[in-house]
Amino acid sequence: MTTESKEKPGYRAQGKARAGNKKNNFAINAEQMEYERRKLLEQMSTKVDKKRLNNMAAVAATKEPEYFDEEGNKKEPTLRILSLGAGVQSSCLALMAQEGLTKHKPDYMIFADTGWEPKFVYEHVEYLKKAITICPLITVERGNLREDLIRAANPIKGSNEEQKSFAGRVPNPPLFAARPGGKVGMLYRQCTHDYKVIPIQKKMREILGVKPRHRVKKGTVVEQWIGISTDEAMRMKHARLPWLTSRWPLIEMKMSRMDCLQWYRDIKKHPMPGKSSCIGCPYHHNDQWKNMQKNYPEDFADAVEVDNLIRHGLKNTEAELFLHKSAKPLGDINFLEPKKQASLFGETFDEEFADECEGLCGV
Repeated sequence: MTTESKEKPGYRAQGKARAGNKKNNFAINAEQMEYERRKLLEQMSTKVDKKRLNNMAAVAATKEPEYFDEEGNKKEPTLRILSLGAGVQSSCLALMAQEGLTKHKPDYMIFADTGWEPKFVYEHVEYLKKAITICPLITVERGNLREDLIRAANPIKGSNEEQKSFAGRVPNPPLFAARPGGKVGMLYRQCTHDYKVIPIQKKMREILGVKPRHRVKKGTVVEQWIGISTDEAMRMKHARLPWLTSRWPLIEMKMSRMDCLQWYRDIKKHPMPGKSSCIGCPYHHNDQWKNMQKNYPEDFADAVEVDNLIRHGLKNTEAELFLHKSAKPLGDINFLEPKKQASLFGETFDEEFADECEGLCGV
């Protein structure tokens, strides 16, 4: 009796299979979204665009998570941890918890420092460390994004960096790549995962007492609070680890970014934070670059310097790399000119990059 040997599929076939099996990571399932959409349409007297309707449906479907043991009895999570980006929403959530305005209190707050944050972000984190007394506020880091970026784009001859591609060597930001012929694309974004997600999850495991390369104990539940507000509800995503559950308290409380800003004005107790994001983040829209050029010239000069240093950082390609969507040197653009710059893809910048940083960085 002979048996047929099955030939292992090639890399291309394996890639297609993985793509076909990949599940949508959006936090609300399709059936629930459709139910909420129909219910909203029945209640509305005016038409709304599809994007707004989906966002409203996602908000309506977001509920406080519940946890059960093996016998089906309700239980509390092992830990509640707030991922702090030090921007408007996550800071508002942290301070509301401090003021006793959230249903539960976090056990820890964790700020992941990329090493390339604006000065006002570091100042606000220091303020929060003094203002927050209900739980420890911990800062974690995994290298320096700015220095890693420059070193990878300008490797020392004969070094390990020189042998590897830019994208393979560094958790790269979504830089704009200008190819011959005028086409402009974006690199795959990995910086959030490697400079925010990984160090935060590593600290969570450390708090749980889990040793490196050991599994988290079965039945452990870590509830991660993420500062996404109602106007960006479509950014909600499931946590990818079995012991980790994402939660969005601001959405549960039906709070938008404007509501967070109003809360600061009403309470008149805490300083209002700026928009948290790395100095050279390619997701900056022109208003942010303009504000940096006008009010934070040192940060802008820093971004210009890095932009010039990364131009030819991608190995084995003719593409040039840029921080700005126009694929022009940042130093050649005067954002203070009173003119509206056209969008790269024919839409507003916020719509282009609505999927920014998964609520873990404050872009």
